[in-house]
Amino acid sequence: MFDTKTLCLDLVHRAAVATSLSTSGHTDARYLAVNNAYLALAERVWDELMGECLIAKGSAISTPERDRRLALLERQGYYDRERAVIGVGSGRRIEVEISAQRIWCSGLACDLEYFRQVVPGAADMSGPAAISLATPRTTFLPEVADNLAHLSPLDRAILLRRMLTAVAEGAVMVGQVRPNRAVWQYSQTLRERLAPYICVVNSTDRKTHFDFSRLADASVQTCLLELADELWSLIHFIRDPVIVDMLRSLVVPYTTPPPLLVGGGG
Repeated sequence: MFDTKTLCLDLVHRAAVATSLSTSGHTDARYLAVNNAYLALAERVWDELMGECLIAKGSAISTPERDRRLALLERQGYYDRERAVIGVGSGRRIEVEISAQRIWCSGLACDLEYFRQVVPGAADMSGPAAISLATPRTTFLPEVADNLAHLSPLDRAILLRRMLTAVAEGAVMVGQVRPNRAVWQYSQTLRERLAPYICVVNSTDRKTHFDFSRLADASVQTCLLELADELWSLIHFIRDPVIVDMLRSLVVPYTTPPPLLVGGGG
């Protein structure tokens, strides 16, 4: 025997694009199921979303545009290729197209949504892309390496992209908040080097945001360790204790310093 809930869940997991199934509601809609493509797009793991509110804990953002899309579902039962902005696990906001349908899942009104990221003028970043990589000397902390080794490939890719985003955004920000020429020059060079991955959230947001979703999975770890390698070198040579503390906060949670730099830094 089977029921409509089983069929709906199967539909989500078989979808070729990012897909989610949730209960209906403007403020209290909750996740019922998502597929791996949705988790990759939203930079989430299922344990973070299961049964949680789309707005309070998930990727939905409460806006008049979202209310309008929900009104379309209530009035006509579907909508196609509506532009929207969602939040992802690294804290960024990305633009997507959503097509959705109101369905009944074992007697419960639900929304089935299909997502496609909008990347205006994006180059193909599926290969080892735009970052010139050296062989990093920095390594992950043993507990971090152990945790990564036990994750599924999808969860590992999501976590590494979150880490890379946090470190890259922090490294650029350090150069803007403290008057040190060497760090400022490094942050500007880094920003130029990572230009293909910069995304603009809005014109009033002065923070530089990065989107590494198009960087090949095989390159993400190398990019993260290479970036940490460079930051450890800065820590070793910079004497301003405030800057050192800021830089250390970016790399200490994940990595160990290169052997030649152990003991350096302010």
